[in-house]
Amino acid sequence: MFVISAPEPQPDSAGAPHSSAAAAPSRFTYACLLLAFLLSSLPIKSSLWLDETATYWVAKDRARDAVARAWDWSGQSPLYYLTAWAARHLVPYLGLELSLRLPTLLTMMVATYLVYRLARYLLDPEAAMLSALAFMCIPAVSFMAIDARPYALALALLVASSLCCLKWLDSRRPIFALMYVAATTLTLYAHWLFALGLVAQLIYGVRHIRRLAALWAAIGILCIPLLGQFLHFYRMRQSHNFSTTPEISSFFNAIAPPALAAAVFLSLLLFQAWPPPSRPVPRGFLAVWLLFPPVFLFLISLVTDTKLFVPRYYLSCAPAAALLAGYAVSRSSVMARAASAIWIVALAIGIWIAGPIHAGEDWRGASQVVNRAASPGDPVLVVCGFIEGTEKGVNTPSFREVLFAPQIAYPVANISRLPYYFDEHAIPPDLTRAARVFLVGERTLFDVQYEWWLKQKLTGYRAHSLGNFTRISVVEFER
Repeated sequence: MFVISAPEPQPDSAGAPHSSAAAAPSRFTYACLLLAFLLSSLPIKSSLWLDETATYWVAKDRARDAVARAWDWSGQSPLYYLTAWAARHLVPYLGLELSLRLPTLLTMMVATYLVYRLARYLLDPEAAMLSALAFMCIPAVSFMAIDARPYALALALLVASSLCCLKWLDSRRPIFALMYVAATTLTLYAHWLFALGLVAQLIYGVRHIRRLAALWAAIGILCIPLLGQFLHFYRMRQSHNFSTTPEISSFFNAIAPPALAAAVFLSLLLFQAWPPPSRPVPRGFLAVWLLFPPVFLFLISLVTDTKLFVPRYYLSCAPAAALLAGYAVSRSSVMARAASAIWIVALAIGIWIAGPIHAGEDWRGASQVVNRAASPGDPVLVVCGFIEGTEKGVNTPSFREVLFAPQIAYPVANISRLPYYFDEHAIPPDLTRAARVFLVGERTLFDVQYEWWLKQKLTGYRAHSLGNFTRISVVEFER
């Protein structure tokens, strides 16, 4: 049974219920939340990674070009990409990476604040601040905090949708109905897979169908233009095989991020008799929100050839995981501080392990070293990093640029484009005319196959790496 509000608490100045017994958020939790943002933003000036360079390609020219490319390439609405298009005008002042990522960081701050407001509305101030910290310490959320893609925007809109929905049902104020329609519609326009995070609203809303039916109808009408996006995904579903069939351990990591789960387990172990919450907690609503996105994508990936069980696609469950974790550890001030410490230390260790390069792809450094080492006329073989980069794809004029978006963001002269899957016929036949040949690509099986083939064919050449660019390989063959 879902219970959203109780009659006794009175709203505070911001309209959120509160209890006089609710604990105020500690300064330590505030400090940990600030530190979480600082840690997450450390790689903000590092090289764009593969998918972010595609964002740059979509946004680099005119606004109408960004709109067309968003539909044609990503199969998504241009909502986020118009934001990126506006941000790229700051490139002369802030640099490419900071210009594209700063709007994402600001959006994630908004998303975190909305998680706080939602938790404060449903729980209490202490649980709200802990929920915000838990949210930012989820590894996928921390990663997306500076990622130049639509996920931070979709998260912010999703949380806003849930908050407006609950406030509309509790207050019946028309402003919340309008905001609910707007936020929900924009959530789907930001990224259609975040519709999975709206299922909890649908299940809860069945009990309030009279008040929600008209709003849902309006949302449906406003989302009619997205039908083309769904059809595009269906046609391209075979390209979503870059992941493998998920294991059950991955599913449990999705619904219970290890650091969050450790703090909750510790609180259960130490405080078996919790004091009662200051108000009823909507455990059912939050449980459906937490479970449905990963369960749905796990099953799709398990029984079909479409592999969608990747963190960014089930990210819509992250707010629910944060709210449940924040509530679980907020029953004791000692446990709240211990959980805050566990979460921030785990985040710091994860960011340290990931290294200073966002997503571990230093395309900027790779391009710089090739431009310094190569002479005019030296062939530079670049292996496509996108799974869509088949032999047909790399020769299709409309996709030729985006499939090699890293070389658009970080130009390299005299490149020869090689498909993602190894194809010896795509390799230029006259390489032995050059004194030096360069091979650039991600460290994948197919990149290794290209390197091995060149070592066999370029007899009399010495092959050596030109440096460490994390997941990017740069090999020079010199006669």
